Parts: sequence; C-alpha cells; structure tokens
Amino acid sequence: RDLIEVGLSLASFESSGLNAFSGHLADRRCSDFRLHNETVWYQVERRADTCGNILTTNSTHAIYSNSLFLYSVNNVSLVPPESFPFHCAYPLDIETSLDVAINPYLPLAGGISGLGSKARASMSLFRNSNYTESYPAGRVTLPLGSTLHVGVSVQEGDPSFVVVLEDCYATHSPNPDDPLRYALIRNRCPADRGQVTVDESGLSRQARFSALLFLFANNSQDIFLHCSLSLCDQRRTSCAPVSDVCTRRVYRSVSRSEPLKPLTIGPISCKYETQSGLKLPVSGL
Repeated sequence: RDLIEVGLSLASFESSGLNAFSGHLADRRCSDFRLHNETVWYQVERRADTCGNILTTNSTHAIYSNSLFLYSVNNVSLVPPESFPFHCAYPLDIETSLDVAINPYLPLAGGISGLGSKARASMSLFRNSNYTESYPAGRVTLPLGSTLHVGVSVQEGDPSFVVVLEDCYATHSPNPDDPLRYALIRNRCPADRGQVTVDESGLSRQARFSALLFLFANNSQDIFLHCSLSLCDQRRTSCAPVSDVCTRRVYRSVSRSEPLKPLTIGPISCKYETQSGLKLPVSGL
C-alpha cells in the first residue's frame, strides 16, 4: 500500500522502439525500478508531491497521479520522451515553477489507472487516560462508573491524511449493523458531553475518546463498541471537530472520504461494587 508501481512489458516496449529501462517520473531523479518476469516495474512512494505526484480527493477516493517518461532506444539527443500518465485511486472511507517563465504541468487525461486497497485500522481499550497500556483481546470486566479509554490507529503512509471519528456507538452484539445501538459519538461530536469526551480526532493518524461505563437502557448484557472512521485530507479542509459547533449540537460531518469499515471491540462486562467491598459479578453491562 505504501508504493505505487507501474509495470512495462519488455517485449511490448522494445518492439515499439522505446527503452523500458530509460524511464523516470515527473521528477527526473525518480527512476527506481525492479525487473520481475520480463516486466520492468517503476516504483514511487505513495505520498503527495513525492517525485511529482499529484494528490486529488473526491467524496470516495484519494487519487495519486503522475507520468512515466520513456526515451527512444536510439537515445537521440533532444528528442522528447513519450509520456504515459497513470493514476491510482485509494478508497478512503500540486504546482512547480522555474527561474524562467515556464510553468510545467502533467497531462492527466487518459493514461493508466489502478485501484489500491483501503487503509488498515485497529481499535483498542486502554487501562489509563495516557493510552499507554491496552487490555488484551477478549472479555474485559470493569466496575460500573469506570471510564472507558478507547484508542484508534490507522496505518496510512501519506501524512496528508488524518483519521476522524465519525460515529461511535455501543451494542449488545458484535454486529456493527445491530439496529439496537447507543450513540457515543454522533457526526464527530459527543452524543452526551457529560458522558463522552473526544480526546483526539482529526489531528493525526490516531484518534481517542473516553466514555463512562453505565447500563444502557437498564440492560445488563455484554456490550461491544463500534466506530466508523474516515480519512480526511488536512491540506484541503479542517479535519478536527470544532468544540463550539459540537456544543450547539448542529455539527454535520462533511467528509471528503468514504468511511472506513467499522471497528469493533468487546465484549465488555461490568461488576457492581458494594460499599463493604464485596463484588457482585454481573454477566454483562
């Protein structure tokens, strides 16, 4: 996921009179390639502005564009190279100048297109507000009134993108599509500011929130936490929730990316603690 590769068949290109090993990207210094099965694979790091990469985003994808330039096998001086534009789109959910009056650009119409994979994300329940020690996988039993510290991280190589908590909620089943749910974060804002705090969202590739653990609708079953995330292009928009807007409870998420697959942790069970110190286990929350 961190590299974009463009493959050239040796037989096809050499028969066309082009040298498959002569290529470079928009930045002439970028000419890394590997040879595998009679195919020359040119490689570029998937990052905005690297080697002349152009990053654009729409409502569903981040699209990286560049051009591969190849020269004739005859290597004649001052003969313009052939240009092969390419694009690679990644689900989510640039300009130069010289000392003279020349403004280079990349022709992006047509060319080669590809589709990359979604970003990988993980979610953990932590023991403390520093988010330094996580609980192991499996059932976690906590006293009523405990604070749940939930952290999310996304593996994303391009620093242009940050992760945003869109919606987080609790259910009594591991199914994120369970219609019986209890909102914790709605449209990037705490559903109940007295019970939920968004500690970090839209600032980096990590997001964190805290919520008090109580019975939901007096139901003592186990609970599972689910979060819907998105990647936000911080070059184009402000990604962090605005606190005063959340206070007015009119915030509406306008994400430039398709939400990532919801994450789930659980089950979480609770226990009652009496004033005498006796613990009465309960099989759920």
